[in-house]
Amino acid sequence: MQTQLPDLNRRRFLAGLTGLTAGITAAGLLAGCGGNGNASSGGKKGLTFLNWEQVKGNPLEQAIQAFEKQSGTQVTIQPAVTQEYDTKMRTLIAGGSPPDVMRINDDFVRGFSQQGALLDLKPYIEKDKLDTSQFAKETFDFPVQPDGSHTAWVLGYEPRLIFYNVDLFKAAGVPLPPTTWSSDGWTWSDFEDRAKKLTDPAKKQYGALVYLDTGYEQTFTVNHGGQTGIFSKDGTQFTLAGSKETEALQWATDLTCKDKVQPPWSALQQDNVQNQMFAQGKIAMMFATFGTVPYMRQTIKDFTWDVAPPPADVEQKTESSVIVFCIPKKAKNPDAAWDLLKYLASEEGGKILLQGGAFTPINLQAAAQLAPNGKAPAHIGLFAEAAKHLTATNQTKNTIGARELYRPALDPAYNCEKPVAEVLQQVKPQVENALKG
Repeated sequence: MQTQLPDLNRRRFLAGLTGLTAGITAAGLLAGCGGNGNASSGGKKGLTFLNWEQVKGNPLEQAIQAFEKQSGTQVTIQPAVTQEYDTKMRTLIAGGSPPDVMRINDDFVRGFSQQGALLDLKPYIEKDKLDTSQFAKETFDFPVQPDGSHTAWVLGYEPRLIFYNVDLFKAAGVPLPPTTWSSDGWTWSDFEDRAKKLTDPAKKQYGALVYLDTGYEQTFTVNHGGQTGIFSKDGTQFTLAGSKETEALQWATDLTCKDKVQPPWSALQQDNVQNQMFAQGKIAMMFATFGTVPYMRQTIKDFTWDVAPPPADVEQKTESSVIVFCIPKKAKNPDAAWDLLKYLASEEGGKILLQGGAFTPINLQAAAQLAPNGKAPAHIGLFAEAAKHLTATNQTKNTIGARELYRPALDPAYNCEKPVAEVLQQVKPQVENALKG
């Protein structure tokens, strides 16, 4: 299963929510939970399924076929929408005949939920007495809304770890990072010290890259002692502008501005440039998501690479991207759709999805079987163990709008022109106004 997010144009989402509201209101479309039961196609149960990537030929197709065989339900996979997926999704939900199961960008879950567009799965979970302890808790709870509804379904997650070039470490005589989730010899200070020893300006070789993957915002602020990371628990305050949080971001920025061990911001503005640099041996340590593994496996042929936990400070946690699907409230076959989602999150379904090698199944028993099987990284199991060390960004009414304000504002800090605290304090009022939705 491919899990890399397509380049969705998130700017359109703001306008999209407005359109969604208008569409729903005009059509009077919202239906009650529980739906109208399984539809039939020629006497056979059926449902429709939409992903933003091709399903054919990957483990997701295999898992769906296994579900069909087990349940007797026919799953009709609709053609993937590789461009303008968010627009397509909004149109289908507001229109009248959405697919029964749809992939949804995790940043959109709160907004669509507040518009009443997504089916609450909590009654299904309770009706089936589902043992939720079988799932990675942080990611399982991600779709839970303030009113307790459970409006989407996470199949897996992509934790972020430190990818590192084993050969560069050995050539420089630098101790390798730990092979377990441990702070022993692996603090921020240890990381910084290694990065300095692994930097070679003559070879244009950098010891580290942390601040390009936006998941560092949540991970490193929480690890530095920030209580909530980017946003407050209720989603109304921009806590990234707090003192602990700005200290964390400044530390990562200073890897470039003071220590000169991280590529300059101006050199990182092309798509996929960080992965290319790592694969070329130009970066010794890189904070990146599990979804990077397939690219590295395919590209790196001439050196050994591995993964390690993020370095520890007050905490040692990591943020994870999540693989999320939903059942639109207008789905014609919500019961069958629920059965499919439940199967894909089961141990049996998770084992099949695991074969894709790009994310960790949410089912803990399936995730425990994550193994290198002769391929790099040797310690791929650390991604599964990340389930015990996850931190998640709190949801807001308008996460997209907030990010479109504060991330560009950080450019002067990343370009070593202004302190992180100064730029985030300046933009904080605008961000918190945006969070009002």
